[in-house]
Amino acid sequence: MKNVRRLRYVAPAVLALVLGTAPGASANTGLASGAVVANTTAQNFQYTATWDYWSVTAVVPTSTSNYELYLFGPGGSYLGASTYGAGLTDFMAVDSNTGTRSLPQTYDPEVTLNSAGRYWIQSQYGDSEVSIPTPTHQGTTGFSDPDISYMILDSNNVVSISDIYLTAGESFWASTPTAADNVFLLEADPSYSSTWVQSRAIATIREHTQVIDNCTLYTATITGWHALVMIDDTQPVATSPQQGVPTRCRS
Repeated sequence: MKNVRRLRYVAPAVLALVLGTAPGASANTGLASGAVVANTTAQNFQYTATWDYWSVTAVVPTSTSNYELYLFGPGGSYLGASTYGAGLTDFMAVDSNTGTRSLPQTYDPEVTLNSAGRYWIQSQYGDSEVSIPTPTHQGTTGFSDPDISYMILDSNNVVSISDIYLTAGESFWASTPTAADNVFLLEADPSYSSTWVQSRAIATIREHTQVIDNCTLYTATITGWHALVMIDDTQPVATSPQQGVPTRCRS
């Protein structure tokens, strides 16, 4: 159980890109946390969340293929779907913090075919946390502060996720006007179970952002443990240049 707010850099994961094709058996294919699986056919997958953190599953196809991501819970209960178009990342995220979905819990992400081609799928269900200094000036954490990369997406990966504790009204910055296309603040309210599972579309609708001076300001509306999810809408490659989102905004 998380009791304190810890400062932790979200370090780039050292993960192998699993080339080749996932097994085509009727049983669900297990997804190890952080592993990237490449495939060319519709497939049922599975992972088990055992930590009181958010988890996420994401699928990115090639620019000419299109797959849709559905998520099912225990007993085959339907939890939601992400159905973006060709070349775009679909993701489904689940909140397992105290007061939301119980633990342990097994989830079945299902990838369905819309337009044939290759895709990559990845689940992240670890225990990563990040804390961002409160801005002291508009768009910055302080005039002399260095840039702080609080989310990292390694080029090997499809998705990155980290829990973040925010109070209602608390804000943070990202240094580009288009950050909300790739970095999402997911807020769940323990009083409303409909917020415990979120697709990319739902996360986009629910998050509160505004662009000021070519920077993106994110603001929490609920106090609690939320999630930062980062995607890139590009297929993973086996090199490791990093993408970072600094809190500092230069004019």
